[in-house]
Amino acid sequence: MHEDAHRDADARRQAGGGRSHRLRGLARLIFGNPVSLGYLALVVAAALFAVADGLASAHADASFAGVWALLLTAPTVFPLLLTGDAVWGESAAPDGYLAAATVAAALVNALLLGLARRGLRSRGGSPRGSAVSAGWHTRRHGDH
Repeated sequence: MHEDAHRDADARRQAGGGRSHRLRGLARLIFGNPVSLGYLALVVAAALFAVADGLASAHADASFAGVWALLLTAPTVFPLLLTGDAVWGESAAPDGYLAAATVAAALVNALLLGLARRGLRSRGGSPRGSAVSAGWHTRRHGDH
């Protein structure tokens, strides 16, 4: 009876473990490597600079401080901004949409940087399964 309880618990862990394993893998790609962390630190620094600029000084005209965060999250942020324009049309997007789009774009870019780093690192030892080489092995085809 005790073994049945362990088997049931193992089955439940395996059934839900695939999702948590994938989420851990995504989190590792986004936050678990120095390239993605460095990129996210730059985005956070640019966003904090924009917020500090907006709070510290009252401009009669608009400041370009927020543009740096958008440029750092390019090109991913632009489709998100265009989607917001398409959804809300002439009326302005809700408060916080620009910030949410910037955060989403930064996370997607960090994921892509993590994938590129993993692909480049695995390329040195074994090109199989590399996200960058896409399975094309140049040594077998005479390109050295």
